[in-house]
Amino acid sequence: MTRIGTSAPQTLTRSLLLLERIIDDDRGLSLSVLAGELGISSSSAHRLAVGFEKSGFLLRVGRGHYVAGPVLLRLAGARRDWGSFAARVSRPILGRLSRQTGKTVHLGVFEDNMVTYLLKIGDRKGETISRQGMQLEAYCSGIGKVLLSHLPVGERDAYLATGPFVGLTPTTITSVAALRTELDAVRGQGYAIDNEEMVPGLICIAAPLARAGDVVAAVSMVVSRDGPPCAPADLLPPLRRAIAEIEARLFPYSDEGTVAAVRGDRHNGRARRRDASAAAP
Repeated sequence: MTRIGTSAPQTLTRSLLLLERIIDDDRGLSLSVLAGELGISSSSAHRLAVGFEKSGFLLRVGRGHYVAGPVLLRLAGARRDWGSFAARVSRPILGRLSRQTGKTVHLGVFEDNMVTYLLKIGDRKGETISRQGMQLEAYCSGIGKVLLSHLPVGERDAYLATGPFVGLTPTTITSVAALRTELDAVRGQGYAIDNEEMVPGLICIAAPLARAGDVVAAVSMVVSRDGPPCAPADLLPPLRRAIAEIEARLFPYSDEGTVAAVRGDRHNGRARRRDASAAAP
């Protein structure tokens, strides 16, 4: 890395080199490391980082550590890196949610007609079959039903045309007509229930993670029939609070172009307001 001399156009050069260094390392860099590598003072590095954080170019993920923010990722064309970025931002928030509730928590996105699990936190007993990075069917999971319900109509119809679906448990919805009705209900109420449809004994409640009404991911919580009594409805308020916190960190700005960039989606399907205050399995 070239060190900056006093004769260089310092502000612009320092800014560009700092952004270049940040985007080259998705683990997060400390201000002390950045200052040392760029040959600037810690106060100068802090001033630059704070300015970039306020404008969405950088995101602070720890004490004095920064990673590329949504604006920088968009400008860099780093659409494929959005999943790891979203997981990194979501991990501490969902980790706290899991600890507070004692439940397994997932973050997932819709890819290639499947749910890709970006995060799985808190499965201490190995109850769930999911793993981070795994893809599972969408039609029989809470996350999948949320994401399917918010697809543009043409894409949702194309997915439903692949049915009827395989029954994994006695409660799996296999009928195309029944799944269509279920997805309409999910979209209207703003959450989905997996009523032991993928794994016997496990119920999931899931809600959308959206930006400006455009759903880009979903978060679920798992309730075990063998665990302490817990109605899925009781998990909906803390689930939504965690999602709102993630949305605020992921999307500090609301221009539509960023959504299309991070999703790689040509469509702008609209999510209805998430106004349900209770759910039932």
